[in-house]
Amino acid sequence: MAVRKDFRSFLNPLFNLLFCGSDVQQKRHEWLLLLLILLLAVGLRLTRLDLVEFKYDEATWARSALAIVHKGHFPALGMVSSLGPYHPPLMSYILALPFALSRDPRLAAGWVALLGVAAVALTWWVGRTYFGRRVGLLAALLFAACPWAVIHSRKTWTQSRAVLTLLFIAAVLALAARRKHWALTGALAAIGLLISIHLGGMAFIFVLLLLALFFRRSIRPAPLLAGLALLLLILSPYLLYEARHDWPNLRSLTNLAGQEAALDLQAPQMAALIVGGYHLQDLAGERFVDFMNSIPNLRWLDHVEMALLWVGLAWLVWRVGRELLTNRGHLSSDGAARIALLCWFAVPIALLLRHAAPLHPHDLNLLYPVQHLIIALLLVDMLDWVSHSSRLASYVLRLVLYLFVALLLIWHIYLQQSLLTFVDTYDTPGGYGAPVKYALAAARQAEELQAKTEGAELITLLPGADPRYDGQAAVFDVLLGPGPRPVDGRQALVFPARPVVYLANPGAEPALAMLAEMGAEVEPPLPLRAGSDAAYRFFRRQPAAVDAPHSWEGDPARWASGVTLLGYDWTGDPQPGGTVRWTLYWQIEGIPPVEGGLHWFNHLVDSEGTRWGQMDGVGLPVSEWRVGDVVLTWFDIAISDDAPPPPYFVRSGMYTYPDIVTISLLDVAGNPAGQFIKLGPIGQ
Repeated sequence: MAVRKDFRSFLNPLFNLLFCGSDVQQKRHEWLLLLLILLLAVGLRLTRLDLVEFKYDEATWARSALAIVHKGHFPALGMVSSLGPYHPPLMSYILALPFALSRDPRLAAGWVALLGVAAVALTWWVGRTYFGRRVGLLAALLFAACPWAVIHSRKTWTQSRAVLTLLFIAAVLALAARRKHWALTGALAAIGLLISIHLGGMAFIFVLLLLALFFRRSIRPAPLLAGLALLLLILSPYLLYEARHDWPNLRSLTNLAGQEAALDLQAPQMAALIVGGYHLQDLAGERFVDFMNSIPNLRWLDHVEMALLWVGLAWLVWRVGRELLTNRGHLSSDGAARIALLCWFAVPIALLLRHAAPLHPHDLNLLYPVQHLIIALLLVDMLDWVSHSSRLASYVLRLVLYLFVALLLIWHIYLQQSLLTFVDTYDTPGGYGAPVKYALAAARQAEELQAKTEGAELITLLPGADPRYDGQAAVFDVLLGPGPRPVDGRQALVFPARPVVYLANPGAEPALAMLAEMGAEVEPPLPLRAGSDAAYRFFRRQPAAVDAPHSWEGDPARWASGVTLLGYDWTGDPQPGGTVRWTLYWQIEGIPPVEGGLHWFNHLVDSEGTRWGQMDGVGLPVSEWRVGDVVLTWFDIAISDDAPPPPYFVRSGMYTYPDIVTISLLDVAGNPAGQFIKLGPIGQ
């Protein structure tokens, strides 16, 4: 009995605040419930940060922030968008603060998540200020526990912008509902910030224009001019870059408008989807069925919440429309606030009804948390309406709503935590990326191994070595800093003239298989996830001779680029229609003073010199050359179906890129001696 009494004493304040109309009770417990809501938001957003995603997008923003901190490079552009134009750079500056303290992405994710908690607090303030305590508290509660909102607010990317959206909405509501003329200045400044973090923020220009038509009497020249000045000032680095480079991003945006596009209802569907946890299983990727089977089926709660959104939207339209008709086009403060919510919800969706690329849940993040405010308004209005009817009906409705909200909160908390556990355990291709803790553990283990190996260099073998374009290269550039040397294991393997430690990603084949034969694996592998067969591997090697299966002792053997050919090897099917993997063994004896890059060419010819196959490639970029390195570079050469039977030969050489100037071979005296070395035969 005592336990039941204590439980009731804890729940009663929450029940009274959310669903009862007593001002005395609400004032007494409002701050307690707000504190509990913020603690819930903190608990969901700031715990288990080692499970956040850290992929190419997040790593690219992190690299830009680190360049601000360590190189004093203040960017005018951000990251390129999936549609082509570059975003402005505000996110780089937001992330510079945590990355000034540590390279650990978890700290940056925590900083962004803390902004998400601030968004929950702002949701309460906006709701309370313009619609009452109960709306503010209920909307904040629903937003705090929303699984899609929680997942998206833990990522170091440009879609985490609810705080800026709410600052804009707060200014718009002050302009529309309270006729505060200078709020227009704040709204325009907020638009500048929203565009600076993501070009999708331009949607709020149309929100403001539509509201300005409704409330044009509140527009004054001075606040308008001041706001436009702030907007231009905030965007000035981006706009100046555009002006100096012939407006490339503006032209790209214009081209997007002219592209062939679909016209459908994806946008409103996504807007409803992200109100709760509906389709959160999509983040399990190809294993979504396994995830769904691992949890109880309470998805009907999300269906009910989505239905409440659409009913709430219809109710909002009816309330505003009735007031406009009744008052001959005039709106009260409450009506003005409600029409601002309608514009906030409707305008971005209308702009996305026509889209050139498929929409994703995060594309509708600019709506947060208007859906939760609409639902909270509906529920509170329902309670107020029923309270004027029978007492029994009022009590039953309160009880039903209380139980629904309680169940929904429990379900959303459980769903989000279950997803984190699932993605920590299983590979989820096409869904949630590998949690950052595994890449962090691999980086730390590689650094420890390097520290134990006197004079050792650290090389990362990755599926792509350019952090500007390759995800794993960008990730380890952030985690390890500029010291280690990235090598694309799909193209090359490097043996330095000093001790070396290798951190190998499982996607770095065929270099990984070759290294396993030529280097000592010294540490237990670290799985990419707890239940994954794929793992990071660690190798250590002392300087030693590297012998090519087919050595080259002829003359010439050295190019003017400072490279000496040691030998070659081949595997595969040297027949018409077959493919040969061609491997060159070469040593770096000097670093060439070239502006661009150096590429290899490999022409497969017959005994008459007729070409039947070709493969060019970088192998190892000049920026990663070190004197004394022995490098293995391979090329898969497809042989024409029309080729004669073997034997074949391969002519290998080098040229500059992008100007395509062939590098000369040098004889023993250092004189030019041709443009390629003919190697072979193969297939005999």
